[in-house]
Amino acid sequence: MTFNNKRDRIQIIAEILTVCKKPRTQTYIRQRTRITYDILQRCLMQLLIRQWIRQIDEADGQRKLEITDKGLVFLDKWLEVKKLAGFRNGLEKDESLRTHIVPAHKKSSLN
Repeated sequence: MTFNNKRDRIQIIAEILTVCKKPRTQTYIRQRTRITYDILQRCLMQLLIRQWIRQIDEADGQRKLEITDKGLVFLDKWLEVKKLAGFRNGLEKDESLRTHIVPAHKKSSLN
């Protein structure tokens, strides 16, 4: 069975969230995820609306984006599904993704 090497939107969103574990500029995110400016803008809009990322205005005037607790919950569940399905693309190898554990009582309030 062969698979298309193109990423779907959910994979791109997971990659953006992974990069945003630390506050990052849009340029840094675009370079790390290897996506066009237009695709990045569309994905960021969806992530901001869903409150999976937040914008931070740095003291030096730079605007950076950072994953929120809601985004971490989504990313954790996405990685679980990929693991159950047997898919691997490198994201699940990043142990730092699992360092933030959301208590069960907070998970229900994030929905």
